[in-house]
Parts: sequence; structure tokens; C-alpha cells
Amino acid sequence: MRISITYLYTILKYGYPHSVDDALRGLPEMRRLGFRFIEMEGLGKQNLAEFYQRRREIRQALDDCGLHVHNFCVVDPDMVSTNLETRRQALDRFRMGAEIVELLGAETLHLASYAPPVEYLEGRPYGLSTNGYKFENVTRLRIPQGLEWSEVWTALVESTQICADIAAGYNRTVLMEPRVGEVICSVDSLLRLIEHVDRPNLKANFDTAHFSAQRENAVLALAKLKGHFANVHIADNDPSNSDHVAIGEGCIDWKEFLSTLHSMNYDGYLGLDLGASNKLLDGYQRSVERLQAIASDLNIHLEV
Repeated sequence: MRISITYLYTILKYGYPHSVDDALRGLPEMRRLGFRFIEMEGLGKQNLAEFYQRRREIRQALDDCGLHVHNFCVVDPDMVSTNLETRRQALDRFRMGAEIVELLGAETLHLASYAPPVEYLEGRPYGLSTNGYKFENVTRLRIPQGLEWSEVWTALVESTQICADIAAGYNRTVLMEPRVGEVICSVDSLLRLIEHVDRPNLKANFDTAHFSAQRENAVLALAKLKGHFANVHIADNDPSNSDHVAIGEGCIDWKEFLSTLHSMNYDGYLGLDLGASNKLLDGYQRSVERLQAIASDLNIHLEV
């Protein structure tokens, strides 16, 4: 297994959205932290388009830093819009993400299900904005007149099928991440989506902190999703909130988690996905040290 760093580092450091220049500035920083494996994202229409235009420059910068991007996420809520034309245009943009993945040599393309199309009276459940990064532990919403959940679900299924088919053309796997408050937020909703999409290259992105915040036991969730995940995001969590904190500072049993992963012969990535920006650098260092100590006790090799 290999420890990587997710794109949340760059988002917390440079804001949301940020420029491609900011993303390039973050590369040597992550290398100096000791990471060689990273994730990157195209944050909306303009950012994705600029990333695509500069993809060869980005590939060269990665090579110069000795970094490998193993997972790339196209962030575009329009991909799950119930408006067919809006969705079609967004899925056309997803093809740029597939070309980026091929050039970068990344193994996976990353998806999200996004918040349902309701009216939020206060904050959205999973918020990324120019004011920062925030999870809302309590949300108040209003159901729009005429909302049909079956239409929301059908849009997500059809969109995911198209993304999986596009990725298959590049021999790539697509990942769906569960996130608190979104259409896909739990183990069972992930399993239902995988069943309905019915594409062999659709897998789950296992996320310990999101599952924990949903009051899922992370180790039991591994058992439920055995054979259905192809990437893992790791952060600790106290289920009383949605915070992504350093390893060992929440309630997750990391010894049992790593032992269970090892027993499943998982040899992929463990992406550190920390959200405590006030202690960002220190949190990554503590997390790596704690993971390596636990893995050493279990005779498990973790590569960084």
C-alpha cells in the first residue's frame, strides 16, 4: 500500500477555486512534505479547461518534482443535473478529464454525486467556497415543488454509466466517493449505485471520515464493500461532527482497519485527506508517522 496526499491540501492552501498556477506551486510543497503520490482535480468549467490546456506543462512539472498523480477528479455538479442538456454538456467536459488522466498516467477518474437539488436555507452539507472549506453538521432545507427523487437518481445513474463508458475507452476505472449530505453518502447507497450502473470499471472511493461521520463503522464498511473499492481516502473522525482530522485523533480503529485492508490483499493508495487547516502540515506528518508505526506492528509495508 502507498500513502498519498489528496487535493484537499491544495484547496486548503490556495482556496476554492484557485488557479492552475497555484496548483503548480503546491507540487514542490507536497514533495517537500515527503509525498511522491498525489491526487489532483479540475475544479469546475474554467479551471478544468485551463488544466486541460496546460496539461503537458503540468505533466512536466510533476516529472520535475518526482510526483505521480494516481487519481484525477472532474468537479462539475452539472454532470448530475436533471436537465438533460445541462448534463450532456458537462459530460462532454468530462472527456477532457479522461484525456488528462491518460497524459498524466493516473490510474483512476474520480466522481461525486453532489448535493440533491433542494433549497438549502443555510449552509450546504459539503461546502467549498472562496470563504473556505466547511462541513455543515446540521442543515435546514426546503423541498422544491415537483421534486421527484426517482429523476434525481436516474440522472446520477445515467451520468455515471456514461462516465464509466468514457473511462473504459482509456482502460481506466471510475470512482464514486460518498460524502456527507450528498446523494451518495453511505455504504448502502454506494452499493445500490454500483448495482444500478452495472459497469465493471465503476468502483467506490472508500472514505473513512465521511463514513464515520455517517455513523458507519469504517472496518465494517470495508467488509461490506469488499471487492467494490479501488481507492481509499483516510482521515480520522469523531462521529459527533464531520471534521477530517489527523490519524489517531478520532475514533477509528486504525490497527483493525489496516489489518482488514491487508487481509483483502489491497495494494492501492491511502490518500491522506485532512481538513484541519490550522495544523495542516503538522497533521500530515503526525498521520504518516502513526500509520507507519501501526503498519510496522502488523508487518505491513507502507510506501510513501
